[in-house]
Amino acid sequence: MLRARLEALASLAPPLDAVAGSKEEREYLGRAAAELEKAGLEVEEFTFECMTWREKYAEVTAGSSRLRAVALPYSPPGDIEAEVVHVGEAALPQEWEKFDLHGKIALVKFYRKLDEASWQYLEAVWRGAEAVIFYDRFPSRRRRMVITYARDYRFTAGAPPPVPAVAVSFEDGVRLLRTAREGGKVRVLVEAEVEHSSSSTVVYAGDLSGPVLSAHADKWLTGFTDDVLGVSLLLLLASELRDSAGYIIFGAEESGAPGYSPWYWLWGSRSFAEYLERRGLLEEFGVLLNLDVLGGAEPRLSASGPDLMEGLAGILGGVETGPDQVIFDSFSFTMKGVPAATFHTFPELWGVYHTDVDTPSHVNWEGVGRAYESVLRAARAFLKERWGIMKYSALVDSVLSKLRLVEFLPEARLALERLARLRVSDEHTARALRRALTRPVFRGHYETELVESEVVYPYLLDVIDDYLSLRDALSTGNLHAALRGLRRVPGTEEMLPSVEPPARVTPGYLREYYRALELAVRESLKALSESIAALKA
Repeated sequence: MLRARLEALASLAPPLDAVAGSKEEREYLGRAAAELEKAGLEVEEFTFECMTWREKYAEVTAGSSRLRAVALPYSPPGDIEAEVVHVGEAALPQEWEKFDLHGKIALVKFYRKLDEASWQYLEAVWRGAEAVIFYDRFPSRRRRMVITYARDYRFTAGAPPPVPAVAVSFEDGVRLLRTAREGGKVRVLVEAEVEHSSSSTVVYAGDLSGPVLSAHADKWLTGFTDDVLGVSLLLLLASELRDSAGYIIFGAEESGAPGYSPWYWLWGSRSFAEYLERRGLLEEFGVLLNLDVLGGAEPRLSASGPDLMEGLAGILGGVETGPDQVIFDSFSFTMKGVPAATFHTFPELWGVYHTDVDTPSHVNWEGVGRAYESVLRAARAFLKERWGIMKYSALVDSVLSKLRLVEFLPEARLALERLARLRVSDEHTARALRRALTRPVFRGHYETELVESEVVYPYLLDVIDDYLSLRDALSTGNLHAALRGLRRVPGTEEMLPSVEPPARVTPGYLREYYRALELAVRESLKALSESIAALKA
């Protein structure tokens, strides 16, 4: 019964792309809004400017064979014929050093962490490639991954990718590999267009001070689990909860930030969160329960802070929980201090993510049933207890546990004294604390540390991990400490107090490094003390 109802609601979505700012996205949002109205809800819309990219045609030709391809957003148009060079799944700069791609076409296997396609593209272009062909890691599918032309993830404008990029299936990649071994030529044809003055929409309804359910309407290719299923679950839950809850369907989640921004995603939810803040409506906003990339067997929960994480874990029992992630719309509200969480099964769905085989046939429907019940249980718990579901003590305990590790430093003792006077017993104070102490953190260099940014609370004390690791190494004589060094806040590209890992591991060098690292820790402790003092004021 649940599956039949969800598949019926899923028929509202277009069969393929619903790109940010496109006609397909607008029509899908309109049909979803009509379903909310059927549930007796008054629907409102927030319209915002976005950038729209769309593929008109894409093809790869090898000899007499025409291979089906999809252009990668934000590929420019182009018609390139050149020798093709296979580089495998090279991703790190040193893995590309042996390739001379000037005047050639690079044939690249998607890296196992698929979002690193953008770094693979950059490396190919920097080495002179005239076009880039990606082939999939899994058989019989084609995949869209956004490519950018930037070394960072700033929120502001970037630069357009300069050469065409397409993706083909694994099988066609093997065919092109044979062509590369024979020194043959390949033709890449892309017809694509960009509109810089387009607009997208956020549809919202119900009581935004209650539990607020959200999902996103835009998608790449078939996009059933990302996020047609999420929208369908939201609409089904709206028929159950009606005006006791709030509902938001975001446009422009997958892309859309203006000016080729390197942080191209979550543009709709970021814009809407800022809109609510400007209107003074964010302080009364309830807990956000976001639905995205569901369809696997075991629903997971990524939550904005330890207070919400522990509160929902108690309500939901065995659901795996962890910090919020920068890839979900919940993150846009987490950064505003709003308690927000995403229900997802992302680790299970890499195989179909952003492909043309992301369809109901790949869904674990028992897992979807568990997700539905979990979201409903969380929403009803909030309706019954309001902010009583939150474990506010966890906000202070998380900071205390870090500070006590370095209590031998005077700055840590001062922060502990100030924290002891801070009482977090209501949502207003908790929101201020989350807002001050939560940031995404990237540890290392983007192009050499191929990992995700992590949402960290309290982010100012993240450098303590390196400090204690090195302290232990010096005390034990084991000089091979695991150090991350550079710490950056992506988006704003703020550099946190930290120092680069040592190039050498002699005892004398490490002792000097330890002194420099201690200074970075003390700077972070001072910043934390100031943040706590400001909250008291």
